[in-house]
Amino acid sequence: MNNLAKLFLSLSLLFAAAALPAQTQPNFTGTWKLNTAKSKLGNAGVSALVVDIDHKDPVLKYTAKGTSGGQDFEVTETLTTDGKTSRDSQGTNVKAHWEGATLVAEGSGDDGSMIYISRLTLAEDGKTMTRVLTQKDDPQPRHELYEKL
Repeated sequence: MNNLAKLFLSLSLLFAAAALPAQTQPNFTGTWKLNTAKSKLGNAGVSALVVDIDHKDPVLKYTAKGTSGGQDFEVTETLTTDGKTSRDSQGTNVKAHWEGATLVAEGSGDDGSMIYISRLTLAEDGKTMTRVLTQKDDPQPRHELYEKL
């Protein structure tokens, strides 16, 4: 291949790459209801859960209200998606970051030991959200499917 052909090929690839849309992170803002029938919750004991999310990247705030083990609960948390560590209401150090279109939150103790890893994704149509949660003491990840209300 001569130099002119190589240059043309290189420029064609460069322009093709530039024409591709940049991968954007989804916005999880909305009210989401856990579909327990379509979720694999393991030993979680959660029978109902509604999560209100306010997501203005890099800040994600949420309030979760639900029932677990016959007891109602409510928790409100704020985290950032820029990889900076924050502390949740349970005293866990949380570091959240993007892996493509997946929001990954890693919870750890003060000694750095893993407590949980959560992977949050949004369906292309924006109507369902999936969270895969792996916890230190539970070898089976929970697969939670949420539907937008």
